Amino acid sequence: MAAEEHAGHRKRLDEKSNLLGFEFLEDHEQLEKLLFAVIPRGNTNVIAHRLLDTFGSLYRVLTADVKELTAIEDVGNRTAQFLHDLYPLLSCVERSMLKEYGKEYPDVSTEEAMGTYAKTLFYGKLRECFYLVSVNKKLQAYRFDKFSEGSSEETPVYIQEVVKLALSTKAHSVLVAHNHPSGNLRPSHDDLQITRALNQALRTVGITLLDHMIVGGGEYLSLKSLGIF
Repeated sequence: MAAEEHAGHRKRLDEKSNLLGFEFLEDHEQLEKLLFAVIPRGNTNVIAHRLLDTFGSLYRVLTADVKELTAIEDVGNRTAQFLHDLYPLLSCVERSMLKEYGKEYPDVSTEEAMGTYAKTLFYGKLRECFYLVSVNKKLQAYRFDKFSEGSSEETPVYIQEVVKLALSTKAHSVLVAHNHPSGNLRPSHDDLQITRALNQALRTVGITLLDHMIVGGGEYLSLKSLGIF
């Protein structure tokens, strides 16, 4: 009887989603529907509520680590891994969309385009990470590499290693980006020093530093626009 009841509930939720659109479902309904993919039978409504009660929001659920998720009753490793991978998947989808618009590779010829691309690199990143984006002569981003990952407040950056990586990717120019998980975009003293040093080091090997973007809170800050270099 319970199995039939849950099956009927799933069908009704699918119909509601089709009628209204997934984005108009309640948070617990959205999470519940996502859980259908990894929990083929059973009451996902209860699990969805447990997750939201524990973490506070859908965003917090999808940015929790696997260990935190598996601490919730009835959330196994496969379910936890599935939820953990969903948020980074959004970044892959967004870069794919940018690639569609840019044909072969995403366009990064303007500050806005660079900022938009840079934001896609940090979905679900709760630690500070530093990325190098390799750009061709057409100002298209054809490759990105995560150079380092640190704590929630800082990540180490070694100028010579960044230059070596840029040379190995045969980049015509590069965009560098790092995130501030706190959401505060204000550059630190180290951010400014590293940017100036990196610009000078890249220039000596004939590679242009297009910009250094700081990403946080869904926004970006261009250090180039601040006249840092």
